Amino acid sequence: MSNLNEEYKKAKFDIANLIGWFECELEKESNLGSPVDARRELIRALALFSGISEEEIKDLLEHLERAHK
Repeated sequence: MSNLNEEYKKAKFDIANLIGWFECELEKESNLGSPVDARRELIRALALFSGISEEEIKDLLEHLERAHK
């Protein structure tokens, strides 16, 4: 059980750092990767992690975009 708890803590730590890394990459002007591909994979990962469907996440993102305009 302790190993599982340690793995969980490490995963949370890694996820937080990966999010920070993504933020740095988004600031770059000359990014080699495709933000469209990254967005798709992030939506998939969030759906897997949260239990919210990919379609619902996309709808919520569209709502946020409309509210931001």
